[in-house]
Amino acid sequence: FGSVIPFSTIVQAEQQHVNVLVMQAEKYGVEVPANPGLTTSISFSTIEEACQVGVDAETADAALYDGLMAVTENASLLRVYSNLQSASLNSHLPAFEACR
Repeated sequence: FGSVIPFSTIVQAEQQHVNVLVMQAEKYGVEVPANPGLTTSISFSTIEEACQVGVDAETADAALYDGLMAVTENASLLRVYSNLQSASLNSHLPAFEACR
């Protein structure tokens, strides 16, 4: 939805999240997996529908970080996962919930 809030701000934040995760993978010599989100084209009929997908995605992201933190011992990675999860739960999720 182009410059429509919250999409315009969250898209930038999500790119920063990807950049942080890629840097961590490179730091620890882990291959960066392909991102299917870059090749899949998604369209929505309404902003409300797109916002609901955002809510679902941020909820899934938070659960993903829970899973990663459960199997990670490295303090640096735990901090990164915790910070990214916090952004999902405390910034992005409320923004998507507000636009539904």
